[in-house]
Amino acid sequence: MKLLASTFAVLMACCLASAAESKGQNSVLIDRKSRSLSIVNQAGRILLSCPIGIGRGPLKEKSSMQDCITPTGAFTVDVVLTDTPALNQIDKSTKERIERDARFRQFVKDGDGLAKVFRTMNEQDFNRDGAPDKAYGLAFLGLQGKNTGPKLIAAGKSARWYSIALHGTPNEARAIGGATSEGCIHLSRESLKTILDAHFVGVGTSVYINDGVKDVVLVKRKSFADDNQEQVRMRN
Repeated sequence: MKLLASTFAVLMACCLASAAESKGQNSVLIDRKSRSLSIVNQAGRILLSCPIGIGRGPLKEKSSMQDCITPTGAFTVDVVLTDTPALNQIDKSTKERIERDARFRQFVKDGDGLAKVFRTMNEQDFNRDGAPDKAYGLAFLGLQGKNTGPKLIAAGKSARWYSIALHGTPNEARAIGGATSEGCIHLSRESLKTILDAHFVGVGTSVYINDGVKDVVLVKRKSFADDNQEQVRMRN
């Protein structure tokens, strides 16, 4: 029995490792101009295509979290927040950084803590009508990259994530296909459910946001060139 249990544990670990590797090989391609999103695997096969909403700011370079612009370039998913603890994930280095602050340590400890963060986010009353906005819908997939933070911030006795992300919306009729957000990418509940159920996206998944470039190779090449140009500019 011990041998059987040990073998099962090894098999489960291998399955989880394979799933994580497969998920990491997917890429998310976002086109600000057509307001569309595609998820492709390593072979370039499209796994999902759907309309999205983007920031209400102009199609320019993002300079701050207050400009309401959806940024362009190459990013990675650093957190997955939902109401279901088992689905929640956080990047290891991001978690370690947040854990240095005693105020927030409990919220990144495990999936339950991250679920509490997500519930707090959906309970916010941004429009001050006296009711929770449910502003993030089914899930929040946070992005790591230029001008995408500051990440976890205080919200009363709890905390909420504050970053550029792919997330749901309570007003799909207006938001999906539109430009109404403060910079985040809006997805429908149906699209988010597919992404979560199929494990298409997780921590470490690459996200490329551009204007009018749809081919995965071209998107990666353009994003790489943009990143190099930015590094040169910052050095000068």
